Formats: sequence, structure tokens, C-alpha cells
Amino acid sequence: MKTFLREVAEYILSKHPSGLEPVAIVVPTRRAAFFVKQELALATDRPIISPQVEAIEDFVENISTLKVADSVSLLFELFETFKEIDPTIQFDRFMGWASVLLSDLDRIDQYLVKTEYLFDYLSEAKAVERWEANLPEGRTLHDSSGTRHYFSLFENIKQVYQAFRDRLLARDMAYRGMAYRHVAEHVETLLLDQMPHEKVYFVGFNAFTEAEKVIIQKLRKSGKAEVLWDADRYYMSENADVEAGISLRSYQHSVAFGPWQWTHDYLLSSSKKITVYGVPNATLQTKVAGGLYAEMLRDDDPENPIPTAIVLADENLLLPMLYSLDESIEDFNITMGLSLRNSMLYTLIDSIFELQQNVAEFRSKEGKTIKIPKFNHKSVSKVLNHPFIRHYEQIVLRKPDATEPTIIQKVLREINQNNQVFLSTADFMAISDHHPLFKTLFTRWEKDNSNQIIQSFYDLIDLLREVYKEYKNALETEYLYLFYTLLKQFEQTIAHRPEPLGLYTLRAFLYDLIRNTRIPFSGEPVSSLQILGMLETRALDFERVIILSLNEGTLPQAKRQNSLIPFDIAQEAGLPTHLHQEAVMSYHFYRLLQRAKEVHLMYVSTTDALGGGEKSRFIQQLEYELVQYNPAIQLENKMVEFPQMTTETLTQEVPKDAAILENIRTYLTETGLYPTHLNDLVRCSMKFYLSRLVGVQSKEEIEEELGMDKIGTWLHASLEKLDQDYFLLGNDPSEEQIKAVLTTEFQEQFQGYVTEMGLNRIYYQIGEQQILAFLAHQMQGQKRRKIVAAEQKLSTELSLNINERSLMVKLGGKIDRVEKDEANKLFVMDYKTGSVELNQETRSTLQDRKEKLLTSAELKAGYARQLWFYKYLVYKNVANPEGLSLGEETYRLPDSRVQSGFYSFREPTKMFENQLEITDTDDPQAFIEESETLLRQMITDLLNPDLPFTQTRDIKLCEYCDFRGICAR
Repeated sequence: MKTFLREVAEYILSKHPSGLEPVAIVVPTRRAAFFVKQELALATDRPIISPQVEAIEDFVENISTLKVADSVSLLFELFETFKEIDPTIQFDRFMGWASVLLSDLDRIDQYLVKTEYLFDYLSEAKAVERWEANLPEGRTLHDSSGTRHYFSLFENIKQVYQAFRDRLLARDMAYRGMAYRHVAEHVETLLLDQMPHEKVYFVGFNAFTEAEKVIIQKLRKSGKAEVLWDADRYYMSENADVEAGISLRSYQHSVAFGPWQWTHDYLLSSSKKITVYGVPNATLQTKVAGGLYAEMLRDDDPENPIPTAIVLADENLLLPMLYSLDESIEDFNITMGLSLRNSMLYTLIDSIFELQQNVAEFRSKEGKTIKIPKFNHKSVSKVLNHPFIRHYEQIVLRKPDATEPTIIQKVLREINQNNQVFLSTADFMAISDHHPLFKTLFTRWEKDNSNQIIQSFYDLIDLLREVYKEYKNALETEYLYLFYTLLKQFEQTIAHRPEPLGLYTLRAFLYDLIRNTRIPFSGEPVSSLQILGMLETRALDFERVIILSLNEGTLPQAKRQNSLIPFDIAQEAGLPTHLHQEAVMSYHFYRLLQRAKEVHLMYVSTTDALGGGEKSRFIQQLEYELVQYNPAIQLENKMVEFPQMTTETLTQEVPKDAAILENIRTYLTETGLYPTHLNDLVRCSMKFYLSRLVGVQSKEEIEEELGMDKIGTWLHASLEKLDQDYFLLGNDPSEEQIKAVLTTEFQEQFQGYVTEMGLNRIYYQIGEQQILAFLAHQMQGQKRRKIVAAEQKLSTELSLNINERSLMVKLGGKIDRVEKDEANKLFVMDYKTGSVELNQETRSTLQDRKEKLLTSAELKAGYARQLWFYKYLVYKNVANPEGLSLGEETYRLPDSRVQSGFYSFREPTKMFENQLEITDTDDPQAFIEESETLLRQMITDLLNPDLPFTQTRDIKLCEYCDFRGICAR
């Protein structure tokens, strides 16, 4: 296959037989420049001095006397210019459209737009004139603040454009388009008068900017330039509807670029095999491409493999593509760069900025005027759990004794155990013993101190270098070095700025640098496998081509007008639009196919996949048009499908084998059953198995908001303290004393929660009001019961004989409060922070009530089960020969009677008594016997090997269950 660049090399050599020293060759890309030199060397059998070969961007910038500045410097200069014209401009608002404006200015100058005409066309008067022309007769537009802001921006841009250029010229600086315009407007003095070359060849272009046109046409008129095209008859004349030939056809008809060379006939005459693959998702395309190339390589001549290009229309697939190549493939070249934004290092940088930006300020307890900045636990956890920090932990912080926790583990454990939602720098220093890592990560950045921020990143790089010595990842090492050089560049750029940069400003500028910074790959440029982006394929040819992501919206790109200039005005002023971009991409696509013999095209076929859905119109043009013009093209469609995997359906139950039964017996005799355990067993035996027998614990998570469980714990602890310190001693606390106890208990239980603001403040106040209302009602009651115990622990044992094996089961519980009335009747009371609703069981039969206790998963039945169990524990202890001692009194049968019930803090004036009685008499002994019958039934079922642990049938119970993920609910 004779490539286009080989044809160019032979042509230029034939035109300059005496040597190429006076020749310059300009191509679209630097990659193409390398291959031009290679083709020149291969096309001659004698030693020659290479001509000057460069990309057009380098060619223009070398001619210009202005230095193209980096993007950060340009943004600084643009902002300073804007401030001179509009002093009220806010930086955050400016950064929202600054990059887009720079891009617009670049295009305006590259296309030599008449700025006076453009900005006048954008003015309010002209816009209103155009808009009103489309309104019905007699209608006019109403003025509004929105339109005023809209047009004031363009008024400012008109002034900024010239002021910005003047500012840059004074420093001999320019943005790229400005450098192009500068050369185009001074071709005679900058180029023609001091032209070092006899001839400049412009090779492999398809669409020039207006500035490029002026430069080339003036060179050609002076006899010093020639343009060599790579066009095909298919889109030039045979099928003029194809976008690929729009620019080339206009150039050919205008004759402004001289005699036309060349139009070939590859697409209409050569045979090709084109295979189109529909792939279920974007990343899977790389697997398919990697597998295809591995198969192709096995069939190729090992000494002379077929030149192959893997073209990534979506450049985000570069890393997946590299990982998808067979391990045996070592000889390949990458012409694309990897963005620093795609690195793990960037995610760490971003997490540190997020950490600093999410700092909350709290007033100190001593002085109300001092504010203490604290870091949010989420941001802290995100930073400390970052892979690089974890690598640092393993390499630098790991103790000789692997079981001993590292400083990072200690800090994270401390945060979790104490539920520390916010932590200050001093907190970190105290926990970590002033370790340099924590000093670097968790020192609060001072306001407008850019030097401190940059220095903190230098310190971080110094620390991470220890990681990279052991961390065998050349790519991430390169990223670290790149970030260091980028910081140096940024530091030098802002060094001469008179005004300090704030955190948000510095972050915006630094991220702009990161966005525009890539790691260039170094490899063997002449490798048989080239991995390229679409624009890197310009002027290059390959016998075998694999293109990924040929979806509408990716190739060609979606019709987005990333510009402040409206579409219609851009068209009117001669600026490129998405139509121009589509035509350019169409040309690159067809040019890749011209000399290729084997083509593989992939698109994402599923609409629910990222970047998926509709196949590119380019594929459809091949299917419905090109194959009609050239019967020698074989086109085949294939769909990539996942093989149907046979999956074993997991059983949703756990059988009770001998080992589990033995585990249950051990649990019953050593740990025992408690009210919550019984409820778990009845409501969902699977939850009982996982939580009580297996010991699966819910993940410890830091909670910023007080949940009902935390409110309940706090109020229970507070009431216990009040009972112990006041009510059991016969004293009533004052409102101030109650509030003091509530504050003390909250600080002891939940010191990490912030209650000075937000929802937690509301929750705290609600809890406080509930307790005050509840105790006020109790203390003011006429028939007030005496409190005889608080948080009373009770236990007993129950003997069983199951399968000829005796078993002594422990039973226990902790009762919130025990009260007695004037008749010496004991009331076993449990506190509930939520609302309580008990079934009215007066009409149900005894058997129905017992059945509910044994089997019902209802919340109401759970409440009744709890009260029944507490009542049983009290009666069982009262029935003992020694009786039950509460305070100074001892309660025994047959004199004592017991009633159980709830206090709900939501309804402080009510008491909820258990209605689910299991006996018709008031005889305590009958109640104990009936209760033990029910308990023996529950325990017998628990030890029945024929009754496996199963999931609950009530799906509502699973909604907030900690184990729903484990049991596949």
C-alpha cells in the first residue's frame, strides 16, 4: 500500500532533485511531521539533509513575534482587563464563562472576523431589530433585567476584546488566534521579506481557518507555496451530499490554492472488508478491539505485521484500551496524552480542596467572638481512605506488629467511636501526635494565602514520594512529577500578581491548568500498532483500522455550541459552527477508509449504556450509500452479546444442621433470650440467625443527624439519671435541673453531634420539650405512683427437655422503670420516643392472643410481646422464695400484682397498658405457667431441625433492616 505521505515524499523529491534544504513541509499534526521524514528517508536511496517539517501550529507560532501564553496567564490577564471595564465583576461569575470567552476570541481571530461588524451585530439594537422582525404585526419586545444583563455582557466583550489585545501586545504575549491573526496581517514583513525557504508545501489539509488561508494564498501568489491534498472522487464529485467534501470542493472550485493535487479513487474502486459491531457498553468495546487485534496478529507475518490503527473517538477509553491489549503485545505506540484529570492523584487533590472548602466554623465555649474552623468527617474520611494515603500507610506507617493499628486507623476509629462529625486541626494533632501527614492534610488554609496552599501540596508531594519508591506504577509516578512541574509553573505565574488569590480562585485556575495538561506517551513511533485519537489520524494511512465509539453524539459530536456567540450570528460572521465540525470529522473518517483494506467499526448498541444508543450516521452512510457505489466493498453487521450464564438460585433459608443446633443451645444457655431477641425471632428468624447466632454487626457509620434511636438513647439515659438522683430519693427536680441533666447526658453520650444549628438543634429542642412535658404531667398528677426502680435488670432460667436433652435457658431484660400505686401494685413501664399503638384485644380469644405472641410480625404485636415478657420476668422473680427486692421493699407472692405498659414521650399524658393478656384470671402463678408454656414452644421451634431460618413475609420490615443486603432483600 502506497500511503499518502509516501506519495508526497516521492513528489517533493522529484521536484527538488538537487536537495531538500530550501524546502519546508507543513502538515496538520506533529505526528504527521515525523512520518513525513520517515517517508522521505524511505523514498530515496541517497543521503539527503532533511527539510524543515513541522505542524502548522508550530509553523505559525514560529513566524509570529508574539509568544503564545499559557491558559492560566491568559485567564489572569483577561480578568484584569474585565475589572478595568467592569469593576463590579465577580471572579466566581467570571470563571463560569472565561474559558468559553477565550475560545471565542481565539476563533474570532483565527477566522479574521470583522470585530466591529460582529459586536455591532451582537448589540441590543441589532438583536431587537432582528427579533421584532419575526414578531406578529403590532407586537414589540418588552424590556427586562434579563435582556439588559445579556446585552451588557456583549457590550463589555466589545471593549474587552481590544483592551485585552493591547494588554497582551504590551507584554509581547498572545493567545493562539491572536498570533495567527498577527501573522496573517503581516505576512509580507514576517514571512515573505525574510523567507528562508524556496518552497513551502502544505500537505494533507482539508479545512483552513481564514488566517491560514491568507498566509498560504499570499505565499502561493509569490510562488513560494504549494498545497497537496488527499481527496477522493467519491465525496468530491460522485456523492456530493457527503459532508466530507464540503471544504475541499469549495477550495477546488475557487482555484485560490493553485492547481489541484490530488483526487484519488480509492473509495470507489478498491475492495474493502468492513465489519460493524454493536457492543452492549462502551468499555466492552476495548475488550472486543483487544481480542480482535490479538487474533489478527496471530495471522500476520511476525517479521512484518500489517500496520494497524486503533482509533478512539472517545478518548476516555484510552486506559481501558491499554488494559485490554494482550500481554504479549509489547510493540505499540500511543499518540494521545493522558489527562492529569483522569489520574488517582487528581482525585486526591480534589478531595483536599473539598476538605478545605467544607470547613465549618464554630464559636468557642470560652469566647463567643473566636471562631474555630473544623473539618467535616465525610471529607476527612474521603481523604484518609484515598488509595495513595492508604499506600502511604502500608509503606510508611505500618507497625512491625501487623495487629497494632496505624495512626490512620486510630484516627478513623476515634472518629467513628465518638461520632465526631467535625474535627479541628488541634483535634488531629492531638490524636496523631503531630504526625507530618496530618499536619500537611489538616492544617486550615489561611484566607487569601496562595503560597500556603501551594506549599501544602509541595509537602504532600514530598510525603508521597516515599510511596512511589515502593509503588511500582510508572504512570502514577509520572503524574506526580507532572503535578510538581505544574505547581512550579503555577507558582511562577501568580508570583507577580499584586492581589492575593482566594481558595476558590486558586482552585479554578489550578483546575484549568490540570484540564489542559496531559502526559505524553513515549514509544516507538513506527510500531505496527498505533493507538490514536481521531484528530491524530490526519495525513496518516493504515491497512487495518479499528474505530471505537461510532455513536451519534460521539462521532460526530453532539450539536453543542460551546460559545457565547449564538449560532445564527456565528454563521453570519463567518465563524465555524457544529456543521463545520461535522464536515471536518466526516473527512477524517472517510480519509481513514480510503487506503484501508480491513475496517472494524464499533458502536454502543444499548440505549441504557453510557454513550450508547444510536449508531453514527457515518456507519449508516456506508451501509446505505457507499456500498451502492462500490460493490467491491463487503460490509457485515455483527452484534456482540454476553453468553447466557447459568446461575444457581440461592436458597432464601438456612437449614439447622447439627453444628447450628449446637450453636443455638450454647447461645440459649450462655447469652440467653431478651425481649428484642424474641421479637427478632418471631418477626424474621433470618435476622435472628444473622444478628444473634452468626454475630453480624451493622457497619459503624458517623451520623450527622440525630436519629430516633439516638434520641431514645439520650432520653432513656436522662430519665435514668433523673430517677436515680431525684425521684428514687423522693425529690422532684426543677426545670433547670432537668435541662442540666439532659445537657450532661447528651454530651456524655453523643459528644460528636453538633446541636447549635440545623436539624439537630430542632431535634434536641423537641426531645427536651417532650421530657419536660412528660415529667411535668407526672409530677402534677393527683394519683401519682411511687417510683421504686430505674433501669432494673432482671433474669431467670427456664428448664426444658428437648430430644431427650435437658436445657437450662437464660432469660433476661432491663426494665426502664418500675412504679407502684397505693394498692402496692407494681407497674413495669417501658419508654418509647415514638408513637405507641396497641391492639385492643378484649374481644379476641385466649388462643388468638397466644398465637399472636408466638407468630405475629406486626409492630403492635411486638410491643405486646415485649410487655408480656417484662411482666413474666417480674412475676418470676416475685415468685422466688426470696422475692424481688426493689429499693427498701421486697415483693412476694401471693400478695403482689404486676401490670406492664408504655410511656410514649409523644403523648406524655397517656399510659399504654398491655391488652394482650394470656390468662382469664388474675392469678400470677397461672400467668407464669402459661408464659413458660409459650416460651417452651418458641424455644422448641427454635431447636427444631425441620424449621429452617427464613426471611420474613412482611416486606415492610425489610425497609430499614441492616441485613437486607446479606439476605438478598
